[in-house]
Amino acid sequence: MKRNNQLLVAAFGLLIASCGTGGVKKTPGGIEYIVHKSGSGAQLKLGDTALMNVTQRINDSILGESRKIVGAALPVLISKPQNKFDLMEGLALLHEGDSATFVIPWDSLPANERPPFGKKGDKLKITFAVENKFSTSTQKDKDEKAIKEYMDKNKIKATKNADGVYIAIQQEGTGPTPNAGDTVVVHYTGKLTSGKVFDSSQDSTLRPGMPLEPIKFPIGMGFVIKGWDSGLKDLKKGTKATLLIPSTLAYGLQGSPPAIPGNSILIFDVQLVDIKSGVPAPAAPATPAPAK
Repeated sequence: MKRNNQLLVAAFGLLIASCGTGGVKKTPGGIEYIVHKSGSGAQLKLGDTALMNVTQRINDSILGESRKIVGAALPVLISKPQNKFDLMEGLALLHEGDSATFVIPWDSLPANERPPFGKKGDKLKITFAVENKFSTSTQKDKDEKAIKEYMDKNKIKATKNADGVYIAIQQEGTGPTPNAGDTVVVHYTGKLTSGKVFDSSQDSTLRPGMPLEPIKFPIGMGFVIKGWDSGLKDLKKGTKATLLIPSTLAYGLQGSPPAIPGNSILIFDVQLVDIKSGVPAPAAPATPAPAK
């Protein structure tokens, strides 16, 4: 009876190991890989940006999982392989929806690319689960829909400007609007559509030990995200407003981990405190930094 159980366990293990894989394959350059799941989407090609969940192992020990570290799929630009064990060669074989593990002998990697805790004979195993391909136009449509849903839910009335930033004025200021190159002085609080606040110039808990003072930067010079330059340029001094910024005019596909995931719409409550005409640009950018 005991032997029969052992045989059943062994058979079950073989079934699991072989299910959906199609066996071990090799890329043209000789990298071994196993396909765990075959997707029905388009094959990846040079120039595509694919959104992937990546898990790295040495032998059977996990080194890291992108989903747990970043909280979202990683954007990977498919490019030409540069050397024999460049995984780009293997990624270009995958389709949207595929999941595959590539196996590289630890000692076959250049010395400066080897994980420090490996040794001769170990195998580096990297699993890529391809969610889909990134498209700027598709993301713009998603952002537009999400912003409108957010405004409806929160009863916000806003006007969309030519760049795609929605602006809701709470208190209209007086005087001129800033010109490109003018230094603007701005108080702000930034949050995600979930309501989570990631940074503020008026909250000491988000910037412990730092003075609570407005940010200063030359407008229209690329010192901040595009949505800020666009949303502030038509505000008068003293104006208080809410800017609803699509991800394509914010931190985009990369996000600003860990506080801002990729493809995040950002909501900024701003106050244009002052405008200083013709002040030279500072030496370093003054992009609002998410709290750590």
